[in-house]
Amino acid sequence: MSKYDLAGTHVLNKFVWKRLQDEFGMTTSDYKNLVPIIPGQQLPILNDLPSDRPFIVYTYVNSGYDTQFWASVEQVTYLIYGDIEGKLRSISNFLMDLLKRYDWSAEEINDFIYYSSELDSDDKKFDFKYTELVSGMSPEPSETEGGRKGTAVTVRLCYTHLSNNKGMRI
Repeated sequence: MSKYDLAGTHVLNKFVWKRLQDEFGMTTSDYKNLVPIIPGQQLPILNDLPSDRPFIVYTYVNSGYDTQFWASVEQVTYLIYGDIEGKLRSISNFLMDLLKRYDWSAEEINDFIYYSSELDSDDKKFDFKYTELVSGMSPEPSETEGGRKGTAVTVRLCYTHLSNNKGMRI
């Protein structure tokens, strides 16, 4: 049976976290032993961190399908919050460069999925076809998140995932 509690965004988040660790030296110990990429409804969990530690809040939507029903398409927005504008720009620009490269980005994500010992078997059922940058926003003051500044990166992703449910052909 396939597991339906994961979307491509969840696997992408694991890739993004790994790359943020590699590029910026971020660690979970700086974030209450949590990965600082959280869904929107969990905002307060990181608001009491020191303001120099940026964190990411994400939301995603599934896009409509046409004749390519076999591929899932999602759009994820990463809202990056922090007090140091230079750090926000660095993370935002890094994510845009990392995820704007269509099939090159997908190849890196797929290599991460295939070779990572940190992922479970359900994560490994995903195969990314492309990612593309939809938009990026410069840092701006925020009325929420403890008054931190915020920036945003929106990316579209296309992927397939294994499904072996009886009677379902995908």
